[in-house]
Amino acid sequence: MLSSGRKHAGVEQKQQTYVRKHYVQDSLENRDILTMVSIIIVAMGDSRLLHECISSIREHLACPFELILVNNSPIPLKLPEEAGACIIENRCNLGFARAVNRGIEAAKGSLILLLNPDARLTSDIVTPMNAFLSSRSSAGIAGIQLFFPDGSAQNSIDIIPNLITQFLNKSLLKILFPRIYPSKRSQFPEPVQVPSVIGACMMIKREVIDAIGLLDEGFFLYLEETDYCKRATDEGFEIWHLPGLQVVHHQGTSARIVDMARKIEFHRSMYRFFRKHRGDFQTAFLYVLTIVKSLIETGANLVLCITPKGSNRLKKSAVTLAWHALGQPERWGLEDIRTGLSKVRKNGYTWFLAKGTSIPDQVTNPKVFMDEFKGEVLNRSRTTFVKTGMLDGRTIFLKRYNFKGIRDTIKNLFRKSRARRSFEAALLLHRSGINTPGVEFACEKRICGILIESYIATTKINAVDLVGYVKTRGCDNTLLKRLARFVRQLHEMGIVHVDFKGENILVSEHGFYLIDLDRLKRVPRLNLNAIAKNLSYLNASFARDIPCETRLIFLDEYLKGNTWLADKGRQLSDKVEAYTQARLARRYNE
Repeated sequence: MLSSGRKHAGVEQKQQTYVRKHYVQDSLENRDILTMVSIIIVAMGDSRLLHECISSIREHLACPFELILVNNSPIPLKLPEEAGACIIENRCNLGFARAVNRGIEAAKGSLILLLNPDARLTSDIVTPMNAFLSSRSSAGIAGIQLFFPDGSAQNSIDIIPNLITQFLNKSLLKILFPRIYPSKRSQFPEPVQVPSVIGACMMIKREVIDAIGLLDEGFFLYLEETDYCKRATDEGFEIWHLPGLQVVHHQGTSARIVDMARKIEFHRSMYRFFRKHRGDFQTAFLYVLTIVKSLIETGANLVLCITPKGSNRLKKSAVTLAWHALGQPERWGLEDIRTGLSKVRKNGYTWFLAKGTSIPDQVTNPKVFMDEFKGEVLNRSRTTFVKTGMLDGRTIFLKRYNFKGIRDTIKNLFRKSRARRSFEAALLLHRSGINTPGVEFACEKRICGILIESYIATTKINAVDLVGYVKTRGCDNTLLKRLARFVRQLHEMGIVHVDFKGENILVSEHGFYLIDLDRLKRVPRLNLNAIAKNLSYLNASFARDIPCETRLIFLDEYLKGNTWLADKGRQLSDKVEAYTQARLARRYNE
């Protein structure tokens, strides 16, 4: 313990001397160009390390900054007022990229610093990073050197994955080809351009975000910063590693608890990265080689499983092999995609309730309740009947799904009711961080499996549908870009609203909301055709009200930063237009 402490002290002294010599002086000379830094920390609840991280920021920073904490835990953060932090409560684990994006949307700084909650500053590294990026127009992202608490160096530079790096020994590649595959062994004496940096302490210029958009929310964990650095490089920005600046990083303090799930999540992220940046052929090749590699590792680890380390390796390779063999099930990994829905049988109905809720006392019989529900009738059609009124002091929308015919009745023998599908979709959106009105309850009545009635009650929100909003207030570029970012966010997570027309999107001062969710689904991957079909619903809603040139602003923003899609932008535009014209022809000829 004593020797490791001396080692840490020696490394720290050496690094701080380097910082004073090469960075601090540069910061002082360029003080007039320093801008405010928005420091975003994604936390999984309160912890000692988080408090130490915040304290080290307050102790060392000299440049102007704001602190934004994004909490991925269901338990709210309780920090003292002197912490001076803006806290965003997600109420569930949204993953790293989604949480960071919510922090960026709230940030006011010209520079964004992503900092892990288990990182601790031993000196002011933010001001030199600020000065470095502010003084170089071509530099877009910068990272520093991470150290373990004992003073040993961590990997602070990442490489861009390819088939070679996935199936050859990475350590050997870094030794044999240090220029192509830089690492902590490189021991750079000065700032150096690198392919990617580690997101534990990564500073991003606002210009980069404006150019390529936010982080890809399809990555729940792993490779999101590598993907972002690759996208930034593709756009012409430089990625820099600043070796003279250090941060102590308690890497992996809680990650080992979910070791198997982490392995699956890593593979899922790697396939997503390859599809975006390497194409379908290399992704398929990666898939086959990963299975072969897992088979070989599982066989080899069977021999070594008598040791604890060998047993753990066997579990990892066997789980990876099983995940591939079973078709990569979504439920395997770190993201919780369970519905959290409970079923209760009462008064001849099956009630669907969110966790921790119960059937309202006054709604013992939903048919009678709807007949006596005092409120305005909002919609009366062949398929639905909607009323608004009060329930427990809250304004709600109560919807009944009507009988649609014998064909639909037969289908309902083998599928969930529309009320249940809508409720489960609402829970999916809430878990994914997407806005939708809260559901009070949903219920259905079946006799011998035949669906007789189904109802859903949702909370009213202060918002108007997108079509009505555009007709009364118009459509400017800001609205189109916000909408494009919202739609891209959905598609990145594989969320598809099959009836994605403007009337099913609500607009408020807080953002966009999705409604009528019975046809919403989540798919592992959206291909070009599926994206075009989905966008055509939205495009058809405004094709006669918004000029084509204006609607193209939406498409440009939607494609921003997605290399795979941007290369097929013209093809996507043509497909969207073709589907749109077909929809318009059906709509106005019915």
